[in-house]
Amino acid sequence: MIRGDVKINGVPAALDYRKPRDADADVRIQATLDESGRSKLGFDLSGFLMGPVPIKLSGRIPAQESDTRFAIEADLTQAKVDNLLPGWSKAAGRAARATFTLVNKSPGTRFEDLVVEAPGASVKGAIEVDGSGDVVSANFPVFSLSDGDKATLKADRSADGTLRVTVRGDVYDGRGFIKSTMSGGGASNRKQKHDKDIDLDLKLGAVVGFHGETLRGLDLKLSRRSGAITSLAVNGKLGRDAPLTGDLRGRGTNGRQVVFVETNDAGAFFRFSDIYPKIFGGEMWVALDPHSADTAPQEGILNIRDFAVRGESALDRVAAAPQQPGGPPPGVDFSRLRVDFTRSLGRFTVRDGLVKGPAIGATVDGYIDYNRDDVRMQRHLRPALRPQQYVRPDPDRGTVPRRQQRGLAGRHL
Repeated sequence: MIRGDVKINGVPAALDYRKPRDADADVRIQATLDESGRSKLGFDLSGFLMGPVPIKLSGRIPAQESDTRFAIEADLTQAKVDNLLPGWSKAAGRAARATFTLVNKSPGTRFEDLVVEAPGASVKGAIEVDGSGDVVSANFPVFSLSDGDKATLKADRSADGTLRVTVRGDVYDGRGFIKSTMSGGGASNRKQKHDKDIDLDLKLGAVVGFHGETLRGLDLKLSRRSGAITSLAVNGKLGRDAPLTGDLRGRGTNGRQVVFVETNDAGAFFRFSDIYPKIFGGEMWVALDPHSADTAPQEGILNIRDFAVRGESALDRVAAAPQQPGGPPPGVDFSRLRVDFTRSLGRFTVRDGLVKGPAIGATVDGYIDYNRDDVRMQRHLRPALRPQQYVRPDPDRGTVPRRQQRGLAGRHL
C-alpha cells in the first residue's frame, strides 16, 4: 500500500494505491489540474477550459494487460469555459461539474457515461478520441446547453478523415452559439487545428435567438475541407414566416465564391442575431467571404431595401416624427441601406455605409469590438431636401455655403 503526496508527470497529487498479491491494483487520486497539468496528463484543452479544476479519480489497474477504466469527477466551478461544447460557455465561479468513465483503449481514449451538469445545461453521452485528441465518434442522446433545449448530437469520422456531425432536435437555444460566433471565441485559433474536414447536417424545429425572435424549421447542411467552406445550404423561417435562405455561390467574372444569405424580414434577422433591434421589415441580402482555414478577415456587403427604424430618438428628432398618443414608437422609413464591412475575430468593421429615405439620409462608419464590448459608430444624419430646395453649386463661386453642402450631401445619398 502506498499513501501520500506524489507527483504524476510533474503534477502534485494525493495518491492512495493498494495492490494485493497477484490481483488488480486499486487506485485513488485527488489533484487540482491547471492548464499545464491537464496538458501533461494528455487533456490539452487550451482555449476551451481555463483555470483550476479539482478532480477525483478512482479505478483498478489490471494485473494482466488489458484496457484500464477509471471513474473521474471534475469540478468545473472555478474554471472559465469557452465553447468546450459548441455554444456552451460559462464564467469562472459558476457551478458546473462533469463525471465520466475514462477507458484507455490503444491507440485512443473513450469517455463513457459522460455527464456534464451546470445551471440550465445537461449533456449525457459518450465520445472517443484518437491518440492526437481528434474526435473519432460521439453520441449525445441528451444535448441540452440551455433550459428547454431538446436536441441530440452524433458524430463519426469516415475513412477519408472527414468528421460527419448530425444534430437533431425540437428546440435549441442558439444565443450562446451566436454570441461566441460573433465574438470569435477565445479558442478560435486552436479550433483551426482540428476538424478541418467536416460535414454538418442540422435540423431543428426552433432555434431561439435574441429579442424574442425564433428561427423555425432550420435545415442546414455545410461541408468544409482543409478548413474552408466548400458547400452550404440553409433554409428556415423568421418573423412572420419570412423565408431565410443561404448558400455558397459565385460572384463576378472570376467565379469567386461567397456565402449569400437573404430574407424578406431584415429586422427579424437583426434582432435574432443581436446586431441591431430597431429595424423593422426590409428585404435583405448579404454576401460574405467564406470562413477560411487561416481565419483571414472576411469582406462582405449588406443591402436592405424598404425598411423602417423605430425608437431611435436621434432619427426621430431629425425627421420630426412625433409619437402618436397610445400608438407604436415613431418610425422613420428608408428605401435603401448599403454597407461594406469586414468581419474578423471579435471585431465587425463598417465602412462606406449609405442610408437614404424620403425624409432623411445618413452615412455610417465605425466598428463593434465584441471582446471588449465596445461600439464606436459615427453617423452623419441629414434631412432630405424637397425638390424646390435643391440648389446646385455655382462653379464660378469658389465655395458652397455650409447650408447648401448639407443639402447636397443628403440629396445624393
